[in-house]
Amino acid sequence: MAIYREATIKDDSRLLKLINSASMPGIIELRTRRDPSFYNLISKRGLSKVFVAEEENEIVGTICVTQETAFINKIPSKLFYISDFRVGYAHRNKGIGLQLTNKAVAYMEEQNADFVFLNVSKGNKRPFVFFSNRAQYPDFENIGIFNIYQFLGSKKKSTNEFQVERTTFNQGTIDFLNEFYENYQLAQAVDPGHLQDATIYKVEENGDLIAVMCLVDYGNCREHIVLKLPWYLRMFISIMNLLRTIVGDNLLPSTNQPIKMLYIKYLAVKRNDRKLIKSLIKKAQNEVRSKSYSFVSLGLHEKDSLNQRLPGSFRITFNSVGMLVTMKNNQKLMDSVKNGIPYKDFSTV
Repeated sequence: MAIYREATIKDDSRLLKLINSASMPGIIELRTRRDPSFYNLISKRGLSKVFVAEEENEIVGTICVTQETAFINKIPSKLFYISDFRVGYAHRNKGIGLQLTNKAVAYMEEQNADFVFLNVSKGNKRPFVFFSNRAQYPDFENIGIFNIYQFLGSKKKSTNEFQVERTTFNQGTIDFLNEFYENYQLAQAVDPGHLQDATIYKVEENGDLIAVMCLVDYGNCREHIVLKLPWYLRMFISIMNLLRTIVGDNLLPSTNQPIKMLYIKYLAVKRNDRKLIKSLIKKAQNEVRSKSYSFVSLGLHEKDSLNQRLPGSFRITFNSVGMLVTMKNNQKLMDSVKNGIPYKDFSTV
């Protein structure tokens, strides 16, 4: 019989054992390795609670709830994010996932929660079962597909008129980011803590700030390992690695190898200028090439106009599904979110 409770730091090694062994099924199957501590990545997300299922001194299931301040209709609002939902393979189909979500729901009720967000890999339908058919709450609603682009490194510098410069964050940077992201639904309101680990680049025009890009590397908190790829991606990686060996570029990871990732945490521009956005992405690709990363990753909702402004260089695209529920049955506000353009920072997913 499993015991359900809030986790503590004393559970760290057993949480790592569960997370490191569980995979995320989908069209592309991933396993996430969280050494040296399960809690390192969680500390980057914000105020979080972790609940576990324990059986015979073994952690067999987990779920994490993070409370964020996010923009909904341009108003900073409380948003809860569900992550690290795992049940050990040998313990599935025993109701453990349902009981874990009951613990998460009870906690969110205590916090007077309304909007709750869940992100899953496209093709992974298992979590939907546990969050449906609750008499007092509506079901989670699909709010669209997120395209998660993986850009290869590049030695080629941008040749257009925009100068991308390294900078440090200040209140002006934070204000610029918030003025940009308040136009999105569910985008986290930016504060200084979100930029502490970031490498920040800016573009100015006639002394005015017109673009900010923030890059982060959370490799000391989390590594993704690909367990299964579609045949066409396996073939592509094999061909690319052969070519990259010849020219001396960084090799791409094959199955069962960790992916060294750089993430574009924020990409904010005053105008959707293709050359401006290309300059920023190219700078990130230069960082990938010079520091031996495999890719730089950028996540955009399918309705985001930035999708059409990205450079035409080859990229691998993963897809995930955004799911949202209003625990207070606030359907009018839910419709506003769905009609808008959602945003999610995938660097801490």
